[in-house]
Amino acid sequence: MQSPEAETTKFESKAPLSKDTTSPIQSESKTEPLTQVQADSVLTREQLPNRGFRIALTLITSVIILSVVAIYFGIIHP
Repeated sequence: MQSPEAETTKFESKAPLSKDTTSPIQSESKTEPLTQVQADSVLTREQLPNRGFRIALTLITSVIILSVVAIYFGIIHP
């Protein structure tokens, strides 16, 4: 007599596999053509500021906001 733990279940998928698994957009879906205005508004990695500047700006902004909140709630007494 076998225990239920020893039983193995075999799952088979009948769905066809897509060759491009990295794209979140289905290739079969109908999309509208990209206009020139939409193409110009897309930001590329080269157009963004460098990574160090973005991290520093985020940290400085977070410290300022947290300081204002701490002063407001009386955690810091200036």
